[in-house]
Amino acid sequence: MLKDLCSCKITNSLKIEADFVADAIWCNQCGENLDIEDFPITENLKVELNQWTGLYKKISIKEHNSRGEHLTEKVKEELGPEYKIVFIPDRK
Repeated sequence: MLKDLCSCKITNSLKIEADFVADAIWCNQCGENLDIEDFPITENLKVELNQWTGLYKKISIKEHNSRGEHLTEKVKEELGPEYKIVFIPDRK
């Protein structure tokens, strides 16, 4: 479990979602955007997530969601089964 990252104080429920000028990882309980640097994931994955959010609304919804699903699986692999991680696709 991650501590003191948001209003929840302790969370293991996360969502991966792109937005303008925000990191891709959010608390799935309180909805706060979380600092990607606080997560024990590889630098390569952090770069991939940042590149993906940088492409938000610049690529097709289908491609955006496909990349997001793939990155969500990578985050799940790196953080492990104790975290509940969901992908929130773009619908607009």
